[in-house]
Amino acid sequence: MIDLYKKNEKSETSKELGNAVAQIIEDNLDFRRWNFKLSFSDFSKMSYQKIIYDSPYCRISFSFSRQRLPKYDELSIFYGRLHAPNDKAIIVWRGQECHCWHGTLNHLWFLDGVSPQDVVKQEKSHKYSPKLVEKFYHSDVGIKLREEYAPKYIVVLESMIWQHYGKRLFELFDMRHPNLWKEYSRFLSEYYTLLGAKSSYGPPYENVC
Repeated sequence: MIDLYKKNEKSETSKELGNAVAQIIEDNLDFRRWNFKLSFSDFSKMSYQKIIYDSPYCRISFSFSRQRLPKYDELSIFYGRLHAPNDKAIIVWRGQECHCWHGTLNHLWFLDGVSPQDVVKQEKSHKYSPKLVEKFYHSDVGIKLREEYAPKYIVVLESMIWQHYGKRLFELFDMRHPNLWKEYSRFLSEYYTLLGAKSSYGPPYENVC
């Protein structure tokens, strides 16, 4: 198991833990190829670490949550357009309240060309993941990584996503491609309407920016 959990070592600091999380991320994602550079980190708490990298295309945020046992540690990945702030998930953009950090896999369904109707059908059939994600989940490597350490599984999966989609993934969040973002926004609007999902906090889910 990756040694991010040193319950009995009082000398460990939150910064050391944050650096260990960052090392897993940077060892497995090709930041240099896509010109991502560290822009923000918050290692002030042992229980929660946040790291953000910026590129000319978009921003990517990693939120690590340390649990009582390492097998329950969590790592979440969010994409943001360049106007997304470090510390807010909801902003007012062009006069409208909207979600500015995006952590679901809906963008992969969109890039795969799957219609909102078919996405909803698959989810109602308990098939929640795009093909690439589903394939990796059931692969020998995916199974081994989940058993080894779940946060590393998440990072390696993301590296597979980067390799598969390449520039298309980052251009979706690139503010230099407004028409593509409009198409994605329409996709989300139709998807959430069909799903009947309503936000319990903040603006509707389809209000993205």
